[in-house]
Amino acid sequence: MVLPFECCTQLEAMETTLSTSDAAFVKRSSLNSKSNNSKREGSRRAFRRLMKACWAHSHPNACTFRPIDNGLLHLLPDDVLFECLVRLPRASLQNAMLVCQKWRSIVQAPDFYEHRHRIGVLEPLLFVFGGSGSVLSSAIYCTRIGKWLCASLFSPQVVPGKEWLADHHNLDHAHSLLHTQPVVLNHRIFIVGAIPSHNSEIWGPDSTIMYDSWTKTLSRRAPMLLPRRKFACCSIGSRILVAGGSNRCGLSRDALMEAEEYITEENVWKPLPNMPHRRYGCLGVAVGGIFYVIGGLKSSSVIGLCMQPYTYINSMDSFDSKTNTWQKTKPLRTGGCVIACTVVDSCIYMLSSHAVELSFWKYDTQQDTWTRVRAPPIPSPLRLDNRLKFSCVSVDTSVYIIQVTGSIDDLLRRSGRHTRGLKEGLMLIYDTVKQEWSRAPDLPSNIKNGAACAVAYC
Repeated sequence: MVLPFECCTQLEAMETTLSTSDAAFVKRSSLNSKSNNSKREGSRRAFRRLMKACWAHSHPNACTFRPIDNGLLHLLPDDVLFECLVRLPRASLQNAMLVCQKWRSIVQAPDFYEHRHRIGVLEPLLFVFGGSGSVLSSAIYCTRIGKWLCASLFSPQVVPGKEWLADHHNLDHAHSLLHTQPVVLNHRIFIVGAIPSHNSEIWGPDSTIMYDSWTKTLSRRAPMLLPRRKFACCSIGSRILVAGGSNRCGLSRDALMEAEEYITEENVWKPLPNMPHRRYGCLGVAVGGIFYVIGGLKSSSVIGLCMQPYTYINSMDSFDSKTNTWQKTKPLRTGGCVIACTVVDSCIYMLSSHAVELSFWKYDTQQDTWTRVRAPPIPSPLRLDNRLKFSCVSVDTSVYIIQVTGSIDDLLRRSGRHTRGLKEGLMLIYDTVKQEWSRAPDLPSNIKNGAACAVAYC
């Protein structure tokens, strides 16, 4: 197939030449940052010229593009078009999907994300979703520059087609994300178990919210079969698995052993076999196709009108997603209550609470070994209560521990502030290779009731 002269001229002008192997691209990417920036800008300008050569306005005042009669865009080979689009910066993907249906289908295809991951153009971003007063807000932490970027993902303004989003902005429901669990599937973040301000006959007392980091859009998905709180959740492949917690609609809040899964292609939840044990306030991670449900309580602190003591479950259950069966329960070596966990490679890192102090542990799933790691540099004795909550995520080989709710009075006094009860979004980073802790910038002030943290490569 012979390309038109206009397209050939534009392709030759592009600084990022398409190669037949990923090795050539990696070699070019090893140049210094200044040269890369200039080439990237040159490729963007050349790509815009290529788009203008293939498209034309039907009318000077028209706001949409239409293909010209000679069909130059259709003469561009699909593999060349794919290689052009896959190297676009993240900020341009939303505009690229508005060009035509073909471009949109290419960007939304699963192999598009996988190829971007292979050539190294994806960037890890830490998303934190929380509340500020009666309005839901969010913040994004860029690991490359080490700074927080505040975002308005949850706009309180009602827009056509997004009327349901206003249900999550209410003075009485500022904690609608308090017991949610975020799950990442490629560049999409699913917030499972969000509570609207009023019950809906269609969606029930909770819902699933999906955020697309490429298009920066929110959409509503089907709720869980059993509305629950303080449950374990993870993603394996294109599935979202949920287990444990307590019934959100019940009065007793007894621990559950029911499990279910979400099929993203069908937008439906399906039941799974029950866990061997009832777990409330448990945590979930996935390693090698195995869903680990860690720790939790046998029952909540309140059953009916009677106060009950906390009873920690010093074990974890594992679910094989290939055979859909629960495996033998394994004991925990951490002691106390596991309050946060994340995965780096094949190892699970757990943050455990011991009433007035914290401990940090590493569990190697392949070797089945436990190692106590240096605890995070938080002053002790640490006043731990229901108002203090930590979240744990991982970026490459680093573990991020984020204080999303509560106050650390001892830390405030050490920094010279004597006012008690202040909320401070402390964030610490543990380098698993160097085995060192460092402190990162605190959470922005607009995240006062942060609850959901997730890392997406987008």
